[in-house]
Amino acid sequence: MIRTVLMSAAAVSLLAVAACSDTTDDVVQQPAPGAAPAPVTESQAETVQTAAAGDFGMTRQQLEDADLVSSNYTDLGDVDSLVLDPSGALTHVVIELEGPGDRKVALPIAQVRGIAHDNGKFTDLTTDLGSAQLAALPEWTPAPSR
Repeated sequence: MIRTVLMSAAAVSLLAVAACSDTTDDVVQQPAPGAAPAPVTESQAETVQTAAAGDFGMTRQQLEDADLVSSNYTDLGDVDSLVLDPSGALTHVVIELEGPGDRKVALPIAQVRGIAHDNGKFTDLTTDLGSAQLAALPEWTPAPSR
């Protein structure tokens, strides 16, 4: 299951998901302030593979399928999308928070790290932020698909 990418407060309102045959909706490019969101091609999205492998010890698919868990493995939400800056660097993950409403927030990559559990059977992301701190982040609202 593909999960929604988190975005920081500064860029939340500007990110969007493009729906074209050669683009992917699980990775988006963060536009410059005031600019229209830019679609990301599948080949551009593949650049996440290298970053994810180095930063989190997981493949892009594992990152997109990851849960966000606390240090004691309490489920905080699901990764929905990945956000790239104009150079192709991974900057945020969009998280669909646990609880009512399917609320999504953008979380800076600096706030998460990879974690393996159950003898490496599962690979997820963890954060030092609690559920209340995550809920206080601005809501991620992607633009409607074209």
